[in-house]
Amino acid sequence: MKIPSVSRRRAVFDQSVMTPLIDVVFQLLIFFMCASVGHIREWLMPFDFGAGTGIQSAMPVEKPLGDVWIRLSRRNDQTLVNIAGTDYPEWAAVAAVLQALGETAAEIPVILDIAPNVPMQDVIRVDDLCRRAKFESVSFAAGESPQSATDPAGQ
Repeated sequence: MKIPSVSRRRAVFDQSVMTPLIDVVFQLLIFFMCASVGHIREWLMPFDFGAGTGIQSAMPVEKPLGDVWIRLSRRNDQTLVNIAGTDYPEWAAVAAVLQALGETAAEIPVILDIAPNVPMQDVIRVDDLCRRAKFESVSFAAGESPQSATDPAGQ
């Protein structure tokens, strides 16, 4: 009786097991290469939303110059811009006011109070104007603004 050779069977067995594994690896490689091309690069806007703990500090920080509230609202398919209580009908006037404020005191914190129906392009436009004016701090209002609490119309 002839004893079968183990080494020959093992070689055939090893090749038959490796072939599907190599095929799967190549298919995964091709899949990830195809899936990773064509994506639009996402850029983050430089906003610091903070931790949002909800705890107010015991000692309020004094701001000698106060802060500038910029309110954006939407009426009749037009975005209305209100800076420190004054309405500005055109974007050129908004840019001029922000540039003048930025040149005078760039350390004044700017707070953007955005109505829910304002298009994102107008929010980004105002943020860009504030950054061009070199303001050091641009933030979003998270709660009710001081003026809307006293103004029954909201704006």
